[in-house]
Amino acid sequence: MTIILHGQRTVNEKGGCLMTNLTPFGKLVVKALIDKDMTKTELAFQVGTSPQYLSYILFGIRSGKKYIPKIIEVLGLDPARVERYIA
Repeated sequence: MTIILHGQRTVNEKGGCLMTNLTPFGKLVVKALIDKDMTKTELAFQVGTSPQYLSYILFGIRSGKKYIPKIIEVLGLDPARVERYIA
C-alpha cells in the first residue's frame, strides 16, 4: 500500500482517507465544545449542518466559510482569535 501525504490528510493510492488531523481552528472548536459541555452533533444542529460536514470543516477537508460565523456565534468565540487560526 502506498501512502501519499496530501495537505492535512494522508491518503492511499486510490484517494481513500486513512488519517486526518484537526486543523488549528478544529482544535479551537473542540476545546470550546469541551468548555461548554457540548457535542459536535449538537453544534452541527445549531449551526445548520450535518455532523459529518462539521467534521470536514474541523479537519480542513472543507473550508466551512458559510458556517464559520455561526460556529463563532454559537460557541461565543472571539472572531479576531478565530481569524488567526484560519488565516
